Amino acid sequence: MILYKYMSFGAARKVIETLSLGFSCLEDLNDPFECTAFGFKDNDEAAVSAKIATGACRNRFSKKYGVLSLTRQPLNALMWSHYGDSHQGVVLGFDCDAAGFSDLQSNVIPSQYGEMIYSATKPHKDLAVISEHELMDIGGSLRFDSSAFNLMKRAFLYKSLEWAYEEEVRVVKNIENLPFSYHTGGGRYREWNKVTVFGRPLYCFSVPGISLKEIYLGRHIYRNVTKRASVTDEELRGVLQSWGRKDIKMMQCEPDVNSWSLVAKPSINKS
Repeated sequence: MILYKYMSFGAARKVIETLSLGFSCLEDLNDPFECTAFGFKDNDEAAVSAKIATGACRNRFSKKYGVLSLTRQPLNALMWSHYGDSHQGVVLGFDCDAAGFSDLQSNVIPSQYGEMIYSATKPHKDLAVISEHELMDIGGSLRFDSSAFNLMKRAFLYKSLEWAYEEEVRVVKNIENLPFSYHTGGGRYREWNKVTVFGRPLYCFSVPGISLKEIYLGRHIYRNVTKRASVTDEELRGVLQSWGRKDIKMMQCEPDVNSWSLVAKPSINKS
């Protein structure tokens, strides 16, 4: 299964150069409702209320797991506008099996289980408030656990219907045992490299070169030269030609003259 990541041209250069993808903590994602869809039901016999349990779970899940947001569709015009730097960026397509994202032993939510659930209403109060022991267990597993998947699904895979256009698929990994935390430390450790981008931590996970299968160039990729002046014309051409020499499908996006859709044609930089 190939899934896609929208990004700026500058970010794409770094991803292709380092062969790594960034995992984020829940609290740094752009939806304030992340990790609030547990639907705990109040119980007079429970030690804590549903509201307190939701807050406690959100805190535990946010700090102990990293989330990689991918999508099924490389030609979504809205996604290009919102995440592809207003069509000036790039979409990269990764083979999830080759990248290790479908592995049950190293992902708490592998790609084949990470499809988002979009709903007009939050889950109803139908989930028993978890115990203190269960709360402290959050972050203890490094692998997919079918018995705990309902709670993981409520934490990571529910969003409001307004977000459905994203067709998001998530991969979730445990970052609890890394030698750096949200606020402290950084650098490389095994397949991980923690960096800071705009004041927030990004946990970059290394993937094999063979996992990168497709490159889509935004309709306005050359605005990085003409309007942004972030690269010279010669530099941009050199980067695109270097990508074109790789054994990777490389496409140029443009508007379809007969519809509101984007179409992709083989890039002239592909050799």
